[in-house]
Amino acid sequence: MNHFPCQDTLTELWQRYAFANDAGHYLLIPQAVMQPKSETEIVEILKESRRRRIPVTFRAGGTSLSGQSITDGWLVDIGRHWRIAEPLDRGEKVRVQGGAVGAYVNAKLRPFRRKIGPDPSSIQSAMMGGILSNNSSGMCCGVSNNAYHTLESIRFVLPDGSVWDTRQVGEHDRFEEQKSKLASVLSGLRNEILQNANLLDRIREKYKQKNTVGYSLNAFVDYQRPLDVLAHLLIGAEGTLAFISEAILRTVEDPVS
Repeated sequence: MNHFPCQDTLTELWQRYAFANDAGHYLLIPQAVMQPKSETEIVEILKESRRRRIPVTFRAGGTSLSGQSITDGWLVDIGRHWRIAEPLDRGEKVRVQGGAVGAYVNAKLRPFRRKIGPDPSSIQSAMMGGILSNNSSGMCCGVSNNAYHTLESIRFVLPDGSVWDTRQVGEHDRFEEQKSKLASVLSGLRNEILQNANLLDRIREKYKQKNTVGYSLNAFVDYQRPLDVLAHLLIGAEGTLAFISEAILRTVEDPVS
């Protein structure tokens, strides 16, 4: 009998078929569908997947049309439990988890006449995990109020199971000490960009326009500390770099509410 690192794991064929599609037209049958309740389970899933060399794909709302949230490995469904949406500072900020639907987050902010900056057309069903991981914008927020530019802090789990939270005092120093190799690579890439005038100008111009394709290379220009660079690379990385446990976003005015 196969052992899985998550208590709520679906393995029956009909269950795996039920999760085989997202909103796109692609089809992959996962080996198992996991529905973790805690960060501890996420850590165990990532550690065990590395040990067994099985790919892991996270799914929130699954509303994207591009097939990001399907896999023939382990599918980790966070839409079932990760639903926190907590307004902070009288709605000036909001703490969210990946399973909270965007419209629900806005409903929690409505008494403060605030809303999140990203406004994707699928906001009634898209969840914050996808909104963050796709750097969602929408028709109105342009490039100034998207997920990248409204990110205040982020908590995430790297594939090795280590947990990082940019809100925590001393976290940047801890990252540079405990993840010195990764920090060095990030700093090296940043220095390489800064020393290449043509590349630097190209990145600056590219991200003045609406752009959600590939990693957010502007993170190397906008931030100095390696942890800040990585934190903003996660926005738009489609879940390929880390699992986002929660994030705090700055909100924008909502004069309609």
